[in-house]
Amino acid sequence: MEEDIKVDEAFKKSFNLGCRVAAELNLKVPLLHNQEKIIPENPMHLGMQQFIEETKLSKTNRQQNSVEKNEKGRKGKGLGL
Repeated sequence: MEEDIKVDEAFKKSFNLGCRVAAELNLKVPLLHNQEKIIPENPMHLGMQQFIEETKLSKTNRQQNSVEKNEKGRKGKGLGL
């Protein structure tokens, strides 16, 4: 049985704003070190953190796909001498 989770509209707007700000700034790391301790539940910072994590994950996936393509392309081919 699925549980419906309702999110406050203000939280959702702040979270999305955090994602957009992180995308505009092209953030690779959080702006504040140890932000979890400083601002544990701030939706804007949570949105920024989500963007950073998704960016890292997509980069890892692109690298993995690139490695797989290179391995597939080399199978069965000799040195070409």
